[in-house]
Amino acid sequence: MLQEYSDISHLKINFNYQWGNVDFEKTTELVIFRVIEETVTNALRHGHASAIDVKCQIVNNNYQIKISNNGSTTDKLTPGYGLTQMKERVAIINGTMKIITSPVFTIIVNIPRKD
Repeated sequence: MLQEYSDISHLKINFNYQWGNVDFEKTTELVIFRVIEETVTNALRHGHASAIDVKCQIVNNNYQIKISNNGSTTDKLTPGYGLTQMKERVAIINGTMKIITSPVFTIIVNIPRKD
């Protein structure tokens, strides 16, 4: 998916994956896919970004997805349908989502690890 976005839009995507070999439930896989898809789409459509960083790392016993872009941002963000749906999907898998608008637009999703 990320390669397709990059090819179609000439968007530079830096993907850093540090989760190792993880076997998620299908629902969790779908939520992760949709979070990345929605965030990249929004970065292009609303932020007019030319570069995006996607980091999948383990932080404080959570699988964390941190997506930042170099597009325009605002201090007065009113989440629309896409961001609201994303937050609801993340909650279904007991995760949390945080939106940071400054200095760069960033979405951080934490999904608890089940060891």
